[in-house]
Amino acid sequence: MSAPITRACGQGTISAIRDVRVESVSTKFAMVLPDGGRSRLAIRIGPNITAGGSACFLVGDAVKFTLTKGAGGELLKAHDLEKSGVDGKAT
Repeated sequence: MSAPITRACGQGTISAIRDVRVESVSTKFAMVLPDGGRSRLAIRIGPNITAGGSACFLVGDAVKFTLTKGAGGELLKAHDLEKSGVDGKAT
């Protein structure tokens, strides 16, 4: 049987947005400084462009995210980034 995985919600502020390139594939990540002063998290935000051509996320945005943790409490993944107080999620 596999170890249990838990999910927790977090909040923070985007401190930077970076383009990460691996070979020919490029993906954007938001660097998020969680409330409470824990280490920054890199959360994938994809192209970061709405259908209208504007940016989904900007530096300084307050955001919510989901943390997936292993049985020992180790962080496995940070995902599901969304602006605080906004219903829409970014993919």
